[in-house]
Amino acid sequence: MRFCWSCFFILAPTRVLAADSPILAAAALQTLWALLVVIGLILALYALARKRWLFGLGKGGNNAITVVELRPLMPKTTLALVEVRGREYLLGISAGNIQLLADLNQAPTAVRPDFASLLHEGP
Repeated sequence: MRFCWSCFFILAPTRVLAADSPILAAAALQTLWALLVVIGLILALYALARKRWLFGLGKGGNNAITVVELRPLMPKTTLALVEVRGREYLLGISAGNIQLLADLNQAPTAVRPDFASLLHEGP
């Protein structure tokens, strides 16, 4: 007898759901379709952002500034080799600061003598 009552309580909700199953199936398909459309839009925006076409950052036109190479040093510190109108600069980039470390196109200001010539000069 207990088995019959437990089966009734277990199967009773499924009989109610079985009566509304065409409506539930249509709602489930509509929800699934909307979810797929949203996921597709998110993936499309991500792809456009990766190619920098989004927000007007594309490669079209005259690019005066080019990032040649980036080297992370620590979690929030990076060295950047940047080319600006044919000249190369080495920049240090940290969380709140960007500094010019070296202008790589400048000629050295002072010529360093080699070690042998320093030995011949004496004290």
